[in-house]
Order: sequence, then C-alpha cells, then structure tokens
Amino acid sequence: MSIRRAAVWSLASQYASFVIQFATSVIISRLFLLPADVGLFSIALAAAMMVSIFQDMGISRFVTGQPEMRDDHVRDYAAVAVGIGWLVAAAVALAAVPLARFYDHPGLTPLVLIIAAAYLAIPFAIVPAALLTRAMNFRALFAANAGSALAGGAVAVACAAQGAGPAALAWGMLATSLTRLAVVQAVRPVLPRRPRSMAAIRPMLGFGSSAFVLSLSGAVGMRSQDLIIGRILGLTATGLFTRASALAGQMSNLVVGAINGVFYPAFARKRDEGEPLAEPYLHLVACNTALNWAAAAGLALAAEPVVQLLYGPNWAEVAPLLRWTAIAEAFFFAVPLQMDIPILLGRIRTLVWINLIDTAATIAILAVFSLWGLEAAAVSRLAAAALWFAIYITYLARLLQLPIARLAGVYLRSALCALAAGTPLLIARQLGVFSADMGVVPLALLCGAGVLCWLAALRVLGHPAWQEVRLARAALSRNAPLQAPV
Repeated sequence: MSIRRAAVWSLASQYASFVIQFATSVIISRLFLLPADVGLFSIALAAAMMVSIFQDMGISRFVTGQPEMRDDHVRDYAAVAVGIGWLVAAAVALAAVPLARFYDHPGLTPLVLIIAAAYLAIPFAIVPAALLTRAMNFRALFAANAGSALAGGAVAVACAAQGAGPAALAWGMLATSLTRLAVVQAVRPVLPRRPRSMAAIRPMLGFGSSAFVLSLSGAVGMRSQDLIIGRILGLTATGLFTRASALAGQMSNLVVGAINGVFYPAFARKRDEGEPLAEPYLHLVACNTALNWAAAAGLALAAEPVVQLLYGPNWAEVAPLLRWTAIAEAFFFAVPLQMDIPILLGRIRTLVWINLIDTAATIAILAVFSLWGLEAAAVSRLAAAALWFAIYITYLARLLQLPIARLAGVYLRSALCALAAGTPLLIARQLGVFSADMGVVPLALLCGAGVLCWLAALRVLGHPAWQEVRLARAALSRNAPLQAPV
C-alpha cells in the first residue's frame, strides 16, 4: 500500500473514530454528566494509565520498526505482552481502594475496577495491531478503530441514559477494548504461547527497557495533570480542564494525527533503504504546521461559541481554558515524530534523558501554576509546550541535520497562513458581531471564510502544503495516482 493510500485509510480511521467519540462526549456532557462526574472519571483513568505504562513496554514500536521480523517469534512477543498486561490489570485493581481513600471519594473504586477489566483485553491486541501497522494495512486498522469506537460510544451512552453516571465512561472503555481485540485478532490472529527461549524475546526486552522509561516519563507528564489538578483544585476543576485539553487534543489529532501514524513505518522503510530523512521530515513539518496551526487559531478564537454549541451552559467555563490549550497544541504538533525519529536512528538512550527533563519541567510548571487557579493551570500548558518545542526542535534539527533557515521559513509561512485563517473571526470580533451564542450558521460561515483565506495564503506564500492540496484535488478528480511524496 502506498503512503498516500495508507494515509487515506488512516485519516478515515481517525475521522470516523473522532466523530464517534466526539459525538459520544457531546451527548453525555449535554444530557447526562456534569463537570464533577467527568472529573471523577478523569482521575480514575489518569491513575490507571500511570500504571498502564508497563503494558506495552515498547512492544508495538519494536514490532513495527525493527528491520527484520521473524514470524516464528511473533507468538512469543504476544505472550510477553499478555503477561505484562495482566500484571498491569492486577496492579490497577489493587490500587482502586487506596486511590479512593487518597481523594476521599468512594466512587473511584468501581471506576478503577472496570478500567482494570479493560486492561485484561488490551494486551491481546498489541502485537496483531503492530503487525498490521508494519504491513501498512490501515484498512484493517480502520475497521478495528472505528468499530471499537462505535461499540464503546454506544455502550457509554446507553449506560449514561440508564443513570450509571461516570461509570458509563468506564463501561464504554471496556466495550472499546473488547471490540478492538476481536477485530484485530480476526484479521491478523496471533495467539500467545510460552516463549521457547530467552533468545527469542531478548532483543524485544532490551528495546523495551529503554522504551519503558520513555513511556513512563510520557505517562507521568500527561496523566499527572488530572491527578494534580484534582488534588489541588477539586473534581469540577478537573472535569473542566479535562474537557478543554481533550477538545484541543482531539482537534490536533483529527487534523494531523493520522498522517503522523502513517509516516512512522514509512520513515522506517527509508531508514532501511539508506535514504536521508531531512527532506521528507521538512515536508512533514510543513504539512503538520500548515494544518494544525490554522485549526488551533480557529479553535482559540471561536472557543466561546464552540463550547456553547457543543456542551451547553454547564460547561461555559471551559472556553477560556480551551483558548490556552488550543494554542499549546500548536507547539506540540510543530515537531512531529519527536520520539519515533530518534528511536529509528538508534538514539533511544539520549531520547530518554531528554524526555525525563521535559517531563520534570512539565510537572513542576503545572504544579506551580495550579496554585493560582484553574485558568493559570491552562496557561501552564502553553508554557510547558513552548519549553517542549525548544527542547525537541533543537534535538531533531541536530539529529537530522535540518537546514535551519528553511525550517524557520516553513514555520513563518505556516504562522502567516494561520493568521489568514483566523482573520474572519478577528474581524467579526472587532465589528461586534461575534458572541458565545452566535449560532452554528454564522460560526460555520466564518470558519468557511477562514478556510478560503487559508487556502489563498498557502498559494500566495508558496507553502509546501499547497502541493498536497493540489494533489488531493487531482486525486479526487481521478486525474492523478496516489503516490508517495516521501
């Protein structure tokens, strides 16, 4: 499967999953759950995911990215994944009662136990999904991801309608895990077996030890946010912050997340063929920033009516938080594949130290800013994102020997295109026709005008992403084959 065709399926998977999950969150937030309910589930999930970092242990990256794959070792890898995953599930279950006591909320116990049950199913899908990614079979992954999202969303809404409260989200998570397991095992069955020798799994365990530190650091940096805010500012603040962060993150992943997922195996192939990575990486940066920065600008400027339309008046306090988190996401997506490229080039040890420094700084910034209130906690995301960007772009530029002048030019043109995309919303604010309750039609018209301004800016500035726009238009008209730019 070519990279562009894989990207089409990956995008379809990303969009379908997003639409389903997004619709689920909107329905549940508007009709059934309050911010405090979402905050309670967020604390349970964050605590569980702090433990779940042990679950993958780098197995997915190892299977996807290693130069040679021996088929007779695949079941051995699956056995390791299941063994580790079940230990994680047991640890999560044992943490249920202590966590409830720490936050002085008995309702956390059943939530954590349901999440632990989901972790029993997740490891069975790790190796099959990694093999599908390695083969760039994103059509099958579309069925797994979209199908599991649909099953999980349906279960969550049904449980919420029956009065399950925050437990509805946990039951939805369990349904998602079981459905994804069923689909990937049906397409690429891999039944675990007891490893025949340590020699078969030693390379994976050696890789996994360093990958585990990366996963640990990343999980602590991301999942500690809900735990810190829950402890300092309470359940309602946690729910509001989680909704703002999730909405900004979903927007970013919807725009470019699927593309990045395709490029990891594509870059692995280029590495194996001995081709330089600087040029395709610059192109990826250009496409990432062109799309994501424009979307982030629009979301930040339209935060009030977006929150009002999606979640209703109970969630109005999300809007000022969303503005900061949306801008922060622009920084995070300005350095794509910041973990994957060093791993592919054998620099995982250096990456571990960089990631540990970044994580420590992120936690410290959030903890300090949270002392000044909820909006200050959201501002901390922007401060941490700016520091993150400085750290990783310096490292990646040196590792790939990126031409700094061209990289700066890409960022400048992307920033100007983002400004063009936000111009209609800025004008509407200045003219006084912009409000939180402006309605879906005026907002859609302003966003549509922003897209036209963005396209015009891409063309006028000669942005590299304009090439992709032209190719997409030609592909839609069936005048060009789907071929890879990298």
